[in-house]
Amino acid sequence: MVDRRAILLARAIVVLFRDFELVAREADITVPQYRFLLFLKRGPKRAGDLALQAAVGKPTASALIAEMEKRGLITREPDPMDARSIRLRLTEEGLARHGAFEAALARKLEDLMGEKADDILGAATELAYLIDARRDLASLEQVGDLIA
Repeated sequence: MVDRRAILLARAIVVLFRDFELVAREADITVPQYRFLLFLKRGPKRAGDLALQAAVGKPTASALIAEMEKRGLITREPDPMDARSIRLRLTEEGLARHGAFEAALARKLEDLMGEKADDILGAATELAYLIDARRDLASLEQVGDLIA
């Protein structure tokens, strides 16, 4: 049986996503653009890899990439491992806009959490580290599958 707390957390995340979309309407970045920039913070990536990580189709990824490149958030560079390929890289402007959007999202969360912020943020930090570790492990396993 599923723990009811997990259900409540899932519901809260879905509602938060709606709130984050409202924050995005006031910002100069969309949630999908933020997600792409977040993945690019870890280093340059090929467009296909970025689309796969963000769980979007290639047409959607192409449109997002074109818009972000036009706005100076990302740039293209040759892939040093394969001269035929291009990697996408976060620009200083992209990093700045990403940071400003994260700050706006954090302010929204702080407003919603109120006096319970310390308790909630402690648990959320653990969850964030756990998710990152599992995502990193899955990426390593994918690389291992490609090499094998």
